[in-house]
Amino acid sequence: MEEITGAQIIAEALKAQNLEYMFGIVGVPVIEVAMAAQAAGIKYVGMRNEQAACYAASAVGYLTGRPGVCLVVSGPGLIHALGGMANANMNCWPVIVVGGSSDQNQDTMGAFQEFPQVEACRLYSKFSARLSSLEAIPSVIEKAVRSSIYGRPGACYVDIPGDMVNGRVERAKVKVVSCCLPPPVAMAEPQAIAQAVSVLKKAMRPLLIIGKGAAYARAESKILDLVNLCGFPFLPTPMGKGVVPDNHPNCVAAARSRALQQADVILLLGARLNWILHFGLPPRFQPNVKFIQVKYLPYPPFSYWLTIIE
Repeated sequence: MEEITGAQIIAEALKAQNLEYMFGIVGVPVIEVAMAAQAAGIKYVGMRNEQAACYAASAVGYLTGRPGVCLVVSGPGLIHALGGMANANMNCWPVIVVGGSSDQNQDTMGAFQEFPQVEACRLYSKFSARLSSLEAIPSVIEKAVRSSIYGRPGACYVDIPGDMVNGRVERAKVKVVSCCLPPPVAMAEPQAIAQAVSVLKKAMRPLLIIGKGAAYARAESKILDLVNLCGFPFLPTPMGKGVVPDNHPNCVAAARSRALQQADVILLLGARLNWILHFGLPPRFQPNVKFIQVKYLPYPPFSYWLTIIE
């Protein structure tokens, strides 16, 4: 019977989920994982720092909608990647971090660079798990990828014991798990849409704020149609730039402060009321301003839900 190594199973499972890019720093015990990934057709990019590798992998996730993979060694390697994981999780960028760790029979014995990696990653990820067997690898990888792109996208962590990397098992015993389905589509309730339209119709000084969620959802044409049809002035956030061109006559970026202070109804398209938008509070905003928040999920046909905050 043909045998397959854990490294090969990991690489083939990642490829089966349509993951095309891997960034990382090789070392014990993940050298063979990088080699197997390249053999499986995944483009491997060697980096000089794990945090940079995680940022690069999460940027790929943001730009393509499929998670990039960050490959790190145990202990300090994984710790260095936590900054990139936290950034990806807070910014809703899908990324899969694959980390080597101590052998299973050396747990809690002071193994080389032993560290509670799964527990540490739970603070900065949507899903964090340690592989329990070679046969479980495809299903764990599929769950990690699915978790990273469903709902609010984010970071997921898969922990590989060192003895599993070169461990072998009969290929027939490894169940192939097909690529996870695209994220389910969810739309705003018709009643909420009607209420939002009613609020906008009554607005004296409406304003659109376009955030990175709109860019992530590839909603450029729809938002441009809305701006042109209704004549709404709009303000892009730093990562919302380019959804509607800055040279559009309705762009009020040059008068940002005045636009925010004067608006009586603000339509947030894929933007959050965080520090960039002064949390939606006075004195940057009118005390009685009304917000209509549209939250986008990735890629057409994009999902969205809508909240009206008065």
